[in-house]
Amino acid sequence: MRAVAAVILATLAACDLVDGGAATPDAAIDAVATDAYPPPRVDVVPAVGSATTLDLACWNIENFPATSRTPAYVADLITSLDLDVIVVEEIASLAAWRELLDRLPAYDAVLSTHAYTPTSYQKIGLIYRRGLVTVGTPELLFVTDSYGFPRPPFRVPVTVGALTVDVIGVHLKAGADAADADRRAAAARTLDGYLRSHLAGAGDPEFVVMGDYNEALTDGSQVLTPLLAPDAYRMRTAAAASGGAASFIPSGKVIDHILTSVALDGLAGDRAAVIPPLDVQFPGYLANVSDHLPVVLSIPEP
Repeated sequence: MRAVAAVILATLAACDLVDGGAATPDAAIDAVATDAYPPPRVDVVPAVGSATTLDLACWNIENFPATSRTPAYVADLITSLDLDVIVVEEIASLAAWRELLDRLPAYDAVLSTHAYTPTSYQKIGLIYRRGLVTVGTPELLFVTDSYGFPRPPFRVPVTVGALTVDVIGVHLKAGADAADADRRAAAARTLDGYLRSHLAGAGDPEFVVMGDYNEALTDGSQVLTPLLAPDAYRMRTAAAASGGAASFIPSGKVIDHILTSVALDGLAGDRAAVIPPLDVQFPGYLANVSDHLPVVLSIPEP
């Protein structure tokens, strides 16, 4: 496991997007000395990541925070799992987000500015390991397409060593009705067009699209068909889904997915995503953390 940075008067800068797409410190988020909190624990669950892999994860942390203890639990879990880049969904409190980052002295983060109303939001964020990972300018995608994307995808260029990859966090329309599925299908078509333009040379061909797709792969659904095309994409959660794993605990299905471009095949090969069973390993997980489990893809560190 990578050594956890010493907690000596360190501060974290939590960043939002601002008009024009630049990432700047949010003046409303005061930096807090991280020695206000104890170091995160490294032993609450078995590690999934390692010092020789780049460990990417997506995690819907359900209307975060579930309780006042949730930020501490999430910090302990991220640290114990030994993750490097984490897309999180449903950040519903900026105060809890600040606390989470203050409890993670080895990490920095950026956060979407999207909100449903001035006081109501479920933001997508990206947390990344300081010193290993650097990020470029974040961008909200498809901001005028509320039909396909009630929460705009959150694109962040991520650099690790010689590798730069576009990480796109998604949180597609929830719901089991046909109308909800139609909106997810529209989102899949739009994403396919956008990603293929990158594969064709309009942008970086190396990308990872991860988050809560709100759609299972095992129900015979055609909703995500455009994103399953083997000439362009690798759905890294397909094996977990066909093997009976679950990322959404109430349904017993995988609806949180990690998609990579074929351009990453040389590094990622045929590696599949895994879903650590935190609901079994961490007492009180459902009540205090989330009804979703994180999905993790580990690839050789570039």
